Amino acid sequence: MVSLAHSTDPAGGSLAHKYVEEFPGLVHFVYADRTAARCLAPDMADCVDMLTADTVRCIVRTATRVLREGYGAAVWRRGALHVCALRWFERRGAALRPAAPPHPAAVRALPPPADIRQAFYRQLVELAFPNDSQGVSVKELICIHLGLLPASTAVQQARRLAHSVYELTGENTAFASDLL
Repeated sequence: MVSLAHSTDPAGGSLAHKYVEEFPGLVHFVYADRTAARCLAPDMADCVDMLTADTVRCIVRTATRVLREGYGAAVWRRGALHVCALRWFERRGAALRPAAPPHPAAVRALPPPADIRQAFYRQLVELAFPNDSQGVSVKELICIHLGLLPASTAVQQARRLAHSVYELTGENTAFASDLL
């Protein structure tokens, strides 16, 4: 997992603090490129008074379980926290939507997502894009907000955050606004 605590923006401030200022209510996020096996999240030290590592692990497990059910996005509440989790596909920097989403029963029949060989994500791509899965990657974003936040605001912030993460990782930002 990459920490943002030691990165700085051109103005000299911490990137983690930039996210807190730019996305009101956002206390933590996890971005995962499942195909490249990369993960990016702010340092937990920035939100330790609002969120524990165990809580984040529990939220990530829940998001994985919900997304494994075949949903592309989910929004739920855990106490005072509001969580927005989404998964999307891309090919060569462009958003990609399956002609017909995989049937939830077929997704549930896949091996567990946490296997070392990434069989779940490889097979998910094959289900979503039969005969055309070459070069398709799977991305996920989990946003954790504190306090009351309308679902539409959480989704809008997730869209903007994905764009910011793409800028930080050097990936193509052309389609970040097209995620949802």
